[in-house]
Amino acid sequence: MRQHRPLPLPRPGRLKHPAVGRPELNYQSLDLPVSHRAAHDLTFYTAEPGSTSEDRLKLLTSLAAPQPRATAPTDQLR
Repeated sequence: MRQHRPLPLPRPGRLKHPAVGRPELNYQSLDLPVSHRAAHDLTFYTAEPGSTSEDRLKLLTSLAAPQPRATAPTDQLR
């Protein structure tokens, strides 16, 4: 039977990104049990609600989002 470890506590950190500057974020890394040979982890980043860092993180998220395709107006389709 696999032993469950407690989740690690969030830790403060800073990132530097050319589009959003240096948001102050908390991060938490979790080990993923994929296989015995490979080591994978999943890292979550969060910002304090209502902070400038939250605004910067939201901006970064929107910059990474896929852009909708431009479509021709329906009156030009025939």
